[in-house]
Amino acid sequence: MAKNSEKSSTGLTTNDGSTLCYVLGWISGLVFLIIETKDRVVRFHAMQAIVVFGSLHIAMLLLTSLRSLFAWTVWSGSLLPLEITFTVLQTLLMVFSGVLWIVLMVRSHEGRTLVLPLAGELSLRFISRLDGSVPDLGSSQGATAAAAEEEARDVEPPRSRRERRFRREESGAGRIAGSVAAIVWSIVLFILFNFYAGHIAFYQGVSSDGVTQLLRYPVLTAELARVLPILNATLGVTVIGHVVALSVDSFAVRQVVHILAHVMGIVTVVVFLRVFPFNFSDLPFGEAVEVFPSITIGLLTVIAVVMGIETIVRLVRLVTNVAWED
Repeated sequence: MAKNSEKSSTGLTTNDGSTLCYVLGWISGLVFLIIETKDRVVRFHAMQAIVVFGSLHIAMLLLTSLRSLFAWTVWSGSLLPLEITFTVLQTLLMVFSGVLWIVLMVRSHEGRTLVLPLAGELSLRFISRLDGSVPDLGSSQGATAAAAEEEARDVEPPRSRRERRFRREESGAGRIAGSVAAIVWSIVLFILFNFYAGHIAFYQGVSSDGVTQLLRYPVLTAELARVLPILNATLGVTVIGHVVALSVDSFAVRQVVHILAHVMGIVTVVVFLRVFPFNFSDLPFGEAVEVFPSITIGLLTVIAVVMGIETIVRLVRLVTNVAWED
């Protein structure tokens, strides 16, 4: 139900004004911060739009500049992994900004104020300095003092309730098994690609004069050396991250570990696509080998897209879990 605002400079309801603050990102936030002088909830949303999307805009420009820097021909392609890293980060940041933009508008239109971590707290401080008081955002959120008072009354905070719910959704045995599997798989891949890359091949048994020989057709080329640094870094981060996740039973830590591992995984897959250290021409399949590169590209693309979607979902889930919500 929309909240009617008796004190509004624009004549809009609190819900409508709060939603419109996010329509054009930090630009609409700045407009409403100027024209809305009475409704402090709307002014909070306007400030949060400025802080959140202004920061994201600056980050996007920075990533674009870094990507362009590492893409210069003067590097002769030696910094390709860095170029791809910033390209992937820019793409993920763009998608995340769009999803967060939709979430904020929908929650605001429903009358549910989402105070984002850090950005929302900064917005509250800025608004309190401008207006001389903290806007009333609801009983389950607002100033830090309100949260402290709630805990003092032995009432479980909303964030703790959400953490407990996520723990029910992800059983302890499942979390441990997942982390152990990720660690073991990463170690296996590290050993395979660094010490037995030549054994990643197609094997065919050929019989001659009653003697059967096992022929090996390697599919990786010397170009693999260009991919190994980022691959090893990704596997190392995955192992260390999941060791930390096993040591610290925290929803936020697990999400951060998965997000970092997936981002680096996407970078690795894209580097594989750009370098393409595969050679299928020697395989004994005749003309059929011509389709193998396309199949490989398709599989790697699907892997990158799936990891990208999961990264955005986990990132949004992390942000909304640690945010205050009315």
